[in-house]
Amino acid sequence: MAPTTGPRVEVLCAQAGEALAERASRYGVADVLAGIVAAAERGEVSEADLDLLDSAFARHGIDNLTRAHRGFEPWKGARDVVVTAWVCPTSACTRAATDERPFCRLTGRPFRETRIDL
Repeated sequence: MAPTTGPRVEVLCAQAGEALAERASRYGVADVLAGIVAAAERGEVSEADLDLLDSAFARHGIDNLTRAHRGFEPWKGARDVVVTAWVCPTSACTRAATDERPFCRLTGRPFRETRIDL
């Protein structure tokens, strides 16, 4: 294993498990994670693959997945966390709310519900 990837694989290894695999699948990089696992079995993980995995997770707010100074840890307890929010009913503006369902002051229509999986 290259000296530059060994520490990153160590960080990834400590976070590996069902929750990480589920997130990789949700973020469209399950194949990259599977490739890293296969390469780790051979002792030759590429930095490019680790960078691809990091980038995919970063697009979803999890920075530096394979770096020692920050990582992903599965939440304790329930895994299905959903936040409900309300957004503009016509998508004409960026107004949103999470506490009460507002109405559009221009059209009088109630905001539409959106759900965000965390």
